[in-house]
Amino acid sequence: MTSHEQIAELEKAKDSITLVQESLATTPPSDVIHVSAGQSIQAAITSAPAGATIAIEAATYDEHLTIDKSVLLAPATMLRHQRASGDASVWITSDAEQTILVTGTGITVAGLGIRNRIDSYDAVDIYGTRTLFDRCTVLGDPSHGMRRGFLTHGDTTKIVGCYVDDVWNRGRDTCCIGGWDGGSNIVVDDCFLCGGAETILYGGADCSSADRIPHHITITHSTLTHKPEWYGMGIQIKTPFELKCAQHVYVADCLLEYAGVAEGQGAYLLVLTVRNQDGNAPWACIQDVLFERCHFRHGGGGINFLGHDDQYPSGDLDGVTVRNCAFTAMSPGGIWQEASGYWGSGRCTMFNNTGRQITLDGITMAGANMTALGNFANTPHQPVGLTLRNWKFCPTEYGWKIDDGGMDVPPASANLQQLMPDLVYEITATDPGADGYPG
Repeated sequence: MTSHEQIAELEKAKDSITLVQESLATTPPSDVIHVSAGQSIQAAITSAPAGATIAIEAATYDEHLTIDKSVLLAPATMLRHQRASGDASVWITSDAEQTILVTGTGITVAGLGIRNRIDSYDAVDIYGTRTLFDRCTVLGDPSHGMRRGFLTHGDTTKIVGCYVDDVWNRGRDTCCIGGWDGGSNIVVDDCFLCGGAETILYGGADCSSADRIPHHITITHSTLTHKPEWYGMGIQIKTPFELKCAQHVYVADCLLEYAGVAEGQGAYLLVLTVRNQDGNAPWACIQDVLFERCHFRHGGGGINFLGHDDQYPSGDLDGVTVRNCAFTAMSPGGIWQEASGYWGSGRCTMFNNTGRQITLDGITMAGANMTALGNFANTPHQPVGLTLRNWKFCPTEYGWKIDDGGMDVPPASANLQQLMPDLVYEITATDPGADGYPG
């Protein structure tokens, strides 16, 4: 699926967003099951016919749900244009492994608040097909967090207009949205996602086969962030976005901010590093990825590329384009260094273990005290098929730096071109850089 086809899929996702109030008004009364405060939503799901609407009275329901059939769950009083925020009229809470487990087909959950009280558990795990979470609020406990907001191991999953917050742990990886074994045709649009060592992460554990690599993932018009006060609390923070194993990924018109240095990370704002995490997935790869019109800010580094795993056999990073993207407010020292004593990398870009067909076109790099505009592994681990075009860049200590090799003061590039004879280099001192990204 091309990026244009993924954009078309996104438009279909927007069209499919449930208009809950109209649905409740037009559904025959015999197909609407009303759940009142004190009753069980799970009992209503179990007894509901396929295609039923379950209208839930405003209250808190302390139970975990397994949704294994085509139903629509929504507050009885949900308004058509009501947006998700930090509150909801209907809350589902639990201390189960996941508060909501989706295993069926054709399921819509709209306007609900979802919590898990246990810091090592999830709010929502999706294994079903054709699942829509529309304008839901997902919260971890503000005092001890939560492991994961949405696990997306199902096919054709849409998470639209959702609000996710307080997803964090101390000394353990977390993410607002992610997966590693399966998951395809995933759309995330118009969401606010706050938390996670990696706010969005695909990979991180081994998929069971090459056919189970997460693929066709579309993320648009969303904010991926962390709370600045978390840095002083020992909370694990790495990056707003990371891929370790994924194919056909499209990210556009997003704000991604606040990186960290947990577990030796360099506070990179974007991490694209191929990992055969536990040594059981030599097919792990990152392929066909496009970022455009995104704004990355508040980090100790820009982009970290790792062309293949440096510990276990793996596939390659192949076919990545980043265009019209800005990286601002970067510095190796920041709130991450003040809180932990560890510095960010200071590298605007880092290239290691080859990496193939990478294009960085229309890039703005803005920061203070940065060490390198680009750091490149030397032969034989330099990138292959690299294109650098139209960069507006900040001063750095070393400019373009080659490990155990020369350096160039940009826009000069003689040493880079010697290292990479196939390099396409179109950068001048007056390039305009990124355009069209969120402010």
